[in-house]
Amino acid sequence: MLGAIDSWFTTRVAGISQTEDSVGYAKLLVDPAVEGDMTSAAGSYRTPYGVARTDWRRSGDRFRLTVDVPAGSSAEVRVPASGKPARAPKGARLLRLSGQEAVYEVGSGRWTFRSVMAGGR
Repeated sequence: MLGAIDSWFTTRVAGISQTEDSVGYAKLLVDPAVEGDMTSAAGSYRTPYGVARTDWRRSGDRFRLTVDVPAGSSAEVRVPASGKPARAPKGARLLRLSGQEAVYEVGSGRWTFRSVMAGGR
């Protein structure tokens, strides 16, 4: 039972999983659950490529997400946003934008995104 709770924290709260078409965590999916009264979370997961990490914090409608993507892998990163692109580092490629999130693709390394959240998501 405790393993299920640990998995929920890693995949939902910290937001670390893999895309549906990924094999062995070659392509991560970073999609943290920024909901309710939570103001921050951090987590990590050891993949075959190395340790993937996330660290997010929100203050009011401001949001910051830092992602560590292991060497040899890539990630799709979903950032809560109010219909505008997040402030993303050079090299992050915007895939799509909706009223609730900006979705980026990144390679290995450390990436920090900043945004204004829609409706306090």
